[in-house]
Amino acid sequence: MSKNPLTAPCIILSAMTVLTLGTACLFIARASGLSKDNESLRASATVAEAEISRLNAELETAVSETEAVTDIRDENTVYIYDNGIDKIEYPEIKGALFNDYDMTLLETNEKKHKTLFYESGNKRSRFGIDVSSYQQNIDWQAVKADGVEFAILRIGYRGYETGQITEDKYFRRNLEGAKAAEIETGVYFFSQALTPEEALEEAEYVISLLSETGAELTFPVIFDWEFPTDEDPARTDGMAGEIQTACCRTFCDRVKEAGFEPMYYSTINTAIFRYDMGELSDIPLWLADYNRTCSFTYDYKMWQYSCSGVVDGIEGLVDLNIWITE
Repeated sequence: MSKNPLTAPCIILSAMTVLTLGTACLFIARASGLSKDNESLRASATVAEAEISRLNAELETAVSETEAVTDIRDENTVYIYDNGIDKIEYPEIKGALFNDYDMTLLETNEKKHKTLFYESGNKRSRFGIDVSSYQQNIDWQAVKADGVEFAILRIGYRGYETGQITEDKYFRRNLEGAKAAEIETGVYFFSQALTPEEALEEAEYVISLLSETGAELTFPVIFDWEFPTDEDPARTDGMAGEIQTACCRTFCDRVKEAGFEPMYYSTINTAIFRYDMGELSDIPLWLADYNRTCSFTYDYKMWQYSCSGVVDGIEGLVDLNIWITE
């Protein structure tokens, strides 16, 4: 439900308008039903005019209150998302950082592979994908030839219902294939941690598996906690945003301590309404927003702009990303 502060004044405004018209019509109807005595008609008209004047005064007051609320809202709201269809307003988040990306400098080729440029014409982004066992066997040499510069590999996940931690069955194969094709790599872990202690367990699992496989990462280790859908029963249903933020912090602090660059993944709604972006402002954000351009005001380092991309060497669809350089 919207918490727009304009809601109440707008309801008042609408109600007053209806009341004004309704009252006027009522008095006219009464006047027309009276005798044709001129004094009676004049008296009825005078009463109607007085009532309309009173209601108009109340209407003006409602308008003034609405304008006052609008002014307050404008001082405390950052308009951060506009995809050309919907404009969503979010309150300014204390401590959260803003970005300076100029999306008029974003270019998209015929395969929907995107590049962000500086005003000078130099590239400001690198093109990449993220993959898991869903993509199955990948021809990494063909992926490289299609312009992919980096790949984020799912290293493992915690089950929605069971809570069991499992290695992605294609992780090692993807790690080896990407390395052979000289594609830079990072990893993400699909979390369903209920507590910071479980998030720590997930981080330790990732660190251990990276050590075991001898992975040489040049991109981050990413905490990917996704809000379960209605169709997917999950042990994390109803989990508080404060706990989710604490889980993210715990995971990222541990992987940083182990020598890896941390990052967290989020949609816009999850970032705003569940995570405390001010609390996580020192951790880069991997933002999922499936649109032609991204109007998100707050800072993000990587943008997942499509979940239905096409890349040579991969059968079926794949997520597409750009990594934005300084």
